[in-house]
Amino acid sequence: MKKIIIIFGAYALSGCVSSSPPICFNKANFTNHIYDIAVFKKEESRYMAGYPFYTWTDKSQFIDTSECDKL
Repeated sequence: MKKIIIIFGAYALSGCVSSSPPICFNKANFTNHIYDIAVFKKEESRYMAGYPFYTWTDKSQFIDTSECDKL
């Protein structure tokens, strides 16, 4: 039981949970598969991305940012 609480606490501290819908999606390559990653905020060359926990991510982490760059 203590391990479950510790794991949940680590996830809670690792990022925030968003209740708002994403503003756009960027494409990223993980293990030779391309995934659409939800973006919730945009600042210059950084995106607040991920779901349900998100974190600030540099533009260089994505292979295609054209949808978010239109905004």
